Amino acid sequence: MSSETTLQDIALALGVSRTTVHRAIHNKEGISNEVRQTILAKAEELGYTMNYVASSLKRRTMNLAVVLPSEFGSGQYYYRYFWDAIRSCKAEANDLNVHLIFDTFEETSDSQYSVLARIFNENNGNLDGLLTIPVKQDEQTRRIIERYTYNNIPVVLMDNDIPDSGRLCCVAPHNTLTGRLGAEVISYMAPMRGKVLIAGGAELNPSHSHNLTGFKSYLEENKLPLECLVIHSYADYEKTYSEAVKLLREHDDIVAFYSVTARETLPLSQAVIDCGLAGKIRGVGSDLYPETAQLLTDNVLQALIYKNGYDKGIRGFHLLFSYIIQKSTPASDAVTVPISIIMKNNLHFFKDRI
Repeated sequence: MSSETTLQDIALALGVSRTTVHRAIHNKEGISNEVRQTILAKAEELGYTMNYVASSLKRRTMNLAVVLPSEFGSGQYYYRYFWDAIRSCKAEANDLNVHLIFDTFEETSDSQYSVLARIFNENNGNLDGLLTIPVKQDEQTRRIIERYTYNNIPVVLMDNDIPDSGRLCCVAPHNTLTGRLGAEVISYMAPMRGKVLIAGGAELNPSHSHNLTGFKSYLEENKLPLECLVIHSYADYEKTYSEAVKLLREHDDIVAFYSVTARETLPLSQAVIDCGLAGKIRGVGSDLYPETAQLLTDNVLQALIYKNGYDKGIRGFHLLFSYIIQKSTPASDAVTVPISIIMKNNLHFFKDRI
């Protein structure tokens, strides 16, 4: 394997946890000698270069900033999984003398710009990398990313790309294909004719808009007589709910509902429940967390499109980490992660991701 080999690669190859691999590589307690030797042998086989541990002690501490939307409030349904992934990498970073700077912003380009500008100024030339999620593809966001890249600070983006900003790469699912997948699933579940109620996310968020575009294009290309009724109230739970209730009561030919985003799945589903339509119309939600797992179990939702925030966080972190430690350039500037369809009968296999 290439010099990009990480602890996660070794863990996956052996079917053990990253923590176990970390303990073996760094000679820590908590595992048997037999397991340690097996892991060390696999690390050598895969080309994991442990000399970075020794060399890291000879250089200055490197600083890597991770700046994402908050994992609390509405962020618990999606961004929490990015934060869980990053925290799982913290011990590995510490062992290689890399200090992680964590900060959060509200889901607006103004807030993101302000926080990224502050971090840049506070660290005054002592920053070695940035991992972030652009909330918009606007000029303000482009400018602040370029402030980093023009000063030779490598940047890895997740979810939304800013291709001409000088960033190293972007880790994201193919959002248009994600939307097409949602439409395909609904086309197999719902009656052939009627309307689909859609919570369409934020209109200016690229990942949301591309998802919605993919959904609509699939219906059009396959000449499916399903009309889309779209709600755009991403930032307001109550408004999403009230608009959904209004449309459900006004249109008795709604046969299915679909949420582009994790957070909107809840108010959309609650509206369906309160209108007495749970189980009567088909529902496809977004992402996996305790509440959506329960909605699947209760047959309010029939499927979830799982966009794998945890793996995006792991992948984004390791691409940036490998670059600043090993100077290992990503093989592509567009890195995708698999998406999955979760239904009631395969939910068990995803329990560890809830």
